[in-house]
Amino acid sequence: MSNLHSSRILIVDDQDSLRNLLVKYMLKAGLEPIEAENGKRAIELYRLMRPSVVLSDIMMPEMDGLTLLKEIKKIDKQAAVILMTGYGSEEVLIESLRGGAANYFKKPFNFQEVTEAIKHILKYRADIDSAQYYSPFITEEKKEFIFNTEEADIYPIINQITINLARLVPTAEILNLKIGIEEILKNAIEHGNLNISAEEKNQAIEQGELGKLMDSRLKQNSNNRKKIYITAKLDRESFSVTIRDQGKGFDWKSLPQPTAESLLSFSGRGILLTRIYFNEVLYNGVGNEVTLVKRVNF
Repeated sequence: MSNLHSSRILIVDDQDSLRNLLVKYMLKAGLEPIEAENGKRAIELYRLMRPSVVLSDIMMPEMDGLTLLKEIKKIDKQAAVILMTGYGSEEVLIESLRGGAANYFKKPFNFQEVTEAIKHILKYRADIDSAQYYSPFITEEKKEFIFNTEEADIYPIINQITINLARLVPTAEILNLKIGIEEILKNAIEHGNLNISAEEKNQAIEQGELGKLMDSRLKQNSNNRKKIYITAKLDRESFSVTIRDQGKGFDWKSLPQPTAESLLSFSGRGILLTRIYFNEVLYNGVGNEVTLVKRVNF
């Protein structure tokens, strides 16, 4: 992490208009964007300027996003790459996610949502340095957390849950596992305890009013006192996180498998990402409890 520039973002897209818009939003968010019009130029800039996050289109001339991802990972195994994609690139997208891409956004996307995702990754990447404090001798641990919805500062909890993961999995995978846990925790808070539908959330994001919507729901039906329960376990063979909310649940049996087609047609991007990053994603009967399992091969 010490060789990376903490707020530098490399934007890779052959469309000048989209790059210009992304640069505008990155600057507004206090980030330092740099641009590349193709994959070859992106590799040059990555070597020279070492950005903390790469935001790249998948379909580009000369070098597509998957090839760029592979080349950047050769330079830096811990590189954080977010992909932008549209219909027609589904197969490349799922191969990229399985190859270590951190996240993806379907075009057309909400610029604010992309910016927030980048900020979260920057926070997680900064925390990767804490992996040096893990004990290589740990063989088993269990942690439990309980908090009210209104107290939901999930990032310190995610860091606590994953602080010893370097004992079991390569550091390069920890970022993706953190993102998966974050997505399920946000679902538990927003869709579970606050009963915000996917349509309501998407509309609020587009209008820049997600925070306002959440504040409104916190004041309804004692939602602020509903709790989130987390149990994290780590042993020599696996890492698991169980997250339970006090919502009414949902029909998890209707969730599609993480196929190339469902990645772009299904609105629950976070759930599909999590099912790629973890070996198992298991729900209880009503769907208000989910267990994420990452198995380790020694």
